[in-house]
Amino acid sequence: MYIPKGRVSTSCHRKKPRKERERAGFWGVPYTEHCDSPNSLVNLTMKWLDSEWADKIDFVIWTGDSARHDTDHEVPRTAEEIFTLNRRTVAQMEHVFHNSKRKVPIAVTLAHNIMYPGPNEVTHEYSDIWKNIVPFDENSVFLRGAYYSKEIIPDQLAVISLNTLYFYDSNKAVDGCPTKKKTEDPGRLQLNWLEVQLKKYRKRKMQVYIIGHVPPTMGNYYPECYLGYGQLALRFQDTIVGHIFGHMNVDHFFWIDAHELHHGVSDPSFISQLWDKIKSFSWSATTKPRYSLVKTLKNDFRSLPPHKSTDNETEAINYDDYAIVNVGPSIVPAYLPSLRIFTYNTTNYSPSKGALKEDEEE
Repeated sequence: MYIPKGRVSTSCHRKKPRKERERAGFWGVPYTEHCDSPNSLVNLTMKWLDSEWADKIDFVIWTGDSARHDTDHEVPRTAEEIFTLNRRTVAQMEHVFHNSKRKVPIAVTLAHNIMYPGPNEVTHEYSDIWKNIVPFDENSVFLRGAYYSKEIIPDQLAVISLNTLYFYDSNKAVDGCPTKKKTEDPGRLQLNWLEVQLKKYRKRKMQVYIIGHVPPTMGNYYPECYLGYGQLALRFQDTIVGHIFGHMNVDHFFWIDAHELHHGVSDPSFISQLWDKIKSFSWSATTKPRYSLVKTLKNDFRSLPPHKSTDNETEAINYDDYAIVNVGPSIVPAYLPSLRIFTYNTTNYSPSKGALKEDEEE
């Protein structure tokens, strides 16, 4: 629906603007959250990946947002449009990475579509759309919750793809990962499933990337979901080699802090305190979001302990107390369209057990 030279305030869908700064470009509009990527930018990106990178990479991690955002009130986004756009993007990805010339594994995660527990029409539709991506033996789990695991390098490296909408505090169709024993909350069920997967891969001495759409922050997750994910991230540092998410549309990283999680485990009142903190959190404010994000990250960096202790009172940083979370850039030009190429090493990997040392004898 993107129209070059259209007005930015109409999501670049119509009306030529009176002022030049309101005019949409052929390749998109950097530094705006009004307009999604035009086909011209997506097609050029795929062509560039095909010619420059497709023969040099081992696997692809795709963190969602494959349909346009629902920002145009005059043309509401429909379920059928979401499915159509996802099918088209899958076809493009498979044309580049999974064709007669090359078989590069792809791991994909869900963005803003699933709100209710499955199985339902939406999980069935995505099961069909991603039939060449989601392993067949993971299909029953996928139909229930739109999450799955996949071995990328057999017996060495796997990807666990989460449905982060079950953790997302904007999703009022879930209960926020309550810890009661007989809960049917899809977020808590997903955390339980994730723990089983991590134990399985640890036992096999494999390494794992965890991917999702919405990053695990206090400003994004329900408190119990944030604590549950954080505890697993630190308990399984010997197995998890990376956390990769999307949603924010800007390339950065942050960390999950063991000290904060310890408070949540030992002090029941911490949940209410954390919820108060979440409500005042400015991770992605609607006005000037990039500056809010920069300010938040700078404050977090300032709060870190020093690399080395400089006096008798200050402790040096213990890196096992932190799990690094990477948030990938996006082709959507809310900032500057980009992507990231990672290098990795699966040889002689032997980190410590992490800060929350449970399950050491498993």
